Amino acid sequence: MKIKTYLVTIALIAVFSNSINAQDENNLKLSGELLTDQRLLLKDNNAWAWNENRLSLKLDKQVFSESKFYSEVWLRNIGLPNTVKSADLYNKGIVDPYNLEIREAYVQLNGFLTPTLDLTIGRQQIVWGTADKLNPTNNLNPYDLEDILDFGRKRGSDAINLQYYINNDFSLQGIFVPFFQPANMPVGIFANALNPSMDMPQGMVLKSFSDTLMMPKYNLGESSTAGLRFKGFAKGVDFSVSYVWGYDGLPYSSKNILT
Repeated sequence: MKIKTYLVTIALIAVFSNSINAQDENNLKLSGELLTDQRLLLKDNNAWAWNENRLSLKLDKQVFSESKFYSEVWLRNIGLPNTVKSADLYNKGIVDPYNLEIREAYVQLNGFLTPTLDLTIGRQQIVWGTADKLNPTNNLNPYDLEDILDFGRKRGSDAINLQYYINNDFSLQGIFVPFFQPANMPVGIFANALNPSMDMPQGMVLKSFSDTLMMPKYNLGESSTAGLRFKGFAKGVDFSVSYVWGYDGLPYSSKNILT
């Protein structure tokens, strides 16, 4: 049986930016965004489906002439109170859920060792490919599926990023991510969207269910990811060839045991 869910979404966005001194490019630049996202169902007594109030802060600081620091931080009040027993009322994190998320925080060094080599170290979004949402070559950052309606959102990876410019048209990029980060799954009313119900043989009833997540050991040999990309422009066409050695961040069922 398919269940159709209808949502009403209200989103308000305010954008702001500021620079301590616009005449000095080396000063700290602060910009941000204030978002409130409220959703409710059009049936089932108009149950509240999503509550998110997000303050996004971006800091951009040019340290020296050839280097800069950049970060993006989310301060969020997300979710609805999940109080089950009276003791939960003493936990403000349950009554008024909030979190702090570092989306990006990296240092970029242009002209590292040689004028044609750039180095970026830290948590960063590494975008490969040019497609907007469905981009099969953009596979270095883990999926952020928390809000399944925000299709294509990804988290930053803690990585070392080297980019070498052969000339104005061709470049070679190497990425090293020291440890594996899995995708985070949806929450709220769509929490089971990627986990469909299990079809049982006729006459069998599923009384209980458990699973075991198989993760790589956190060492350089098993959990690291590496990628290499050659990018160029020729005859009016942009092209790239890339290869990634690593794990798929989305879980899948490899074995089912019925007892």
